[in-house]
Amino acid sequence: MPRQRGWDGATGTYPQWYEDPLSCLQTTVGSILLEHGLRPVEVLGLACEFAFAPRDTMCEEFYRPAQSSRGVAADLCPYHDVESEWTSGKNADDLIELIEKHASVIVAVDNYHLPFRPAYHDVHAAHLVVVPAWRKAGGETEFYVSDAQPPRFQGWLPAEHLMNAWTSGNPADHQDVFFSSSEIAGRLLTARVGSEPGELTAEGFGRAIEGNLERWNNGAAGDADRVWTGQAGVRRFVRRLQEHSDDPAELRPAYTFGWAMQAQAFLHGRLTQEFARRVSLPYLSGIAAAADSVMSAWSNLRLLSAHAANLARVPELVLRRGDELVHAYEQLAVEWRLAASRGWAEAR
Repeated sequence: MPRQRGWDGATGTYPQWYEDPLSCLQTTVGSILLEHGLRPVEVLGLACEFAFAPRDTMCEEFYRPAQSSRGVAADLCPYHDVESEWTSGKNADDLIELIEKHASVIVAVDNYHLPFRPAYHDVHAAHLVVVPAWRKAGGETEFYVSDAQPPRFQGWLPAEHLMNAWTSGNPADHQDVFFSSSEIAGRLLTARVGSEPGELTAEGFGRAIEGNLERWNNGAAGDADRVWTGQAGVRRFVRRLQEHSDDPAELRPAYTFGWAMQAQAFLHGRLTQEFARRVSLPYLSGIAAAADSVMSAWSNLRLLSAHAANLARVPELVLRRGDELVHAYEQLAVEWRLAASRGWAEAR
């Protein structure tokens, strides 16, 4: 019999978590956090940073540059005991073995092959779903698939559909130039979640703010740096966009990788707003407002980059939107410093 830990398909549906404007990267990791008893907003919302890998290929909704040796989940949750690792398989037996070993796994798929996605047999696009279990039904293998992204789905799916999606070449598709043309190739993300850390305290929140400030101040963006980070990183990224503002292909990464940055800013603002009310520290609302400004700046820049080929005055717009993004991050850092200087003793 299939071995399952943390979730039993016989007793209920798999926990799903979704917030707009998150991508499938945050929603799948958040769902696994829920499975382990953690609150996704509290875990994913503590960090907010800039990270861009100029030499990466980014044709996937779930793209985020890897920084830590502990995997992309650790990058999303740097203040918690969470790790992840990309691995791969070739067939249903491989996937069963991975589920047996790791329990719930996050599987890369091509939407074109999934009957529950609107893109079914229409558009190729990379995506992530959680697969927590498998079974034999009528002699055929089925996998339980959970997809929190609208229109939402969870239930048992014949292995044929999932295998086609998991092993897809995800060819270039003119209907989705952002998330096609990157082979799925049986990729899968395993995650390890440590013990629940307990309720978030003012001191714990303060340590996260100080950690965010440290990464912002000590970021790097040299020619030899694989990932541009922090203040130096965002400034060099924006200069790069402005220098190539007449080439829509050079602007496109701002749309793809920018989704992860936008989502993180949203979650940071959401958590800070809720936490400020919980601990009666109203001055934290400045952080929440600044994080929302970062999110809005990303929204403007991402949409501009996506439609640059059909717009006039693009260099002027890139200059304006790029400067707005830098200013938004710098203001967020100011609010972090102000909050850190006040301390956390007033919290209740």
